[in-house]
Amino acid sequence: MIGFIVSGHGGFATGMMAALKLIMGEQQNCIAVDFPENDTKTEIETNMRNAIHSLSHCKEIIIFCDLLSGTPFNTAITEALNADHIQVVYGTNLGMLMESILAKDNEFATAKIIAANAVNSGKNSIGIFDVKFAADDDDF
Repeated sequence: MIGFIVSGHGGFATGMMAALKLIMGEQQNCIAVDFPENDTKTEIETNMRNAIHSLSHCKEIIIFCDLLSGTPFNTAITEALNADHIQVVYGTNLGMLMESILAKDNEFATAKIIAANAVNSGKNSIGIFDVKFAADDDDF
């Protein structure tokens, strides 16, 4: 079983989890760890450790962070350096999180594989919508 933690600045994590719930329903073994404006580094460290502890029944954990080098990311990698069952992904978007949720129950899936696929999914779920091109497309 693979557990997920979503973390980021402000209400990023709870916002992502709310969107995920709206689209895919309530998810088990998924925890949001926000880093609100008035929290300290110590508070997010404690919250991250508590989230990891609450997923101790999971064989592996993936921590999805909002961006590279922020406090949530730095906290996550500090935890991952001390536990080889934790993978950290940054630049999280909703598409990659959804793809990962769908993959987590695959009996052959590992946190490392899901994390790598999440990055590919994230890259594929961003782009620019070209109105002119869409107007010329008969299928649209």
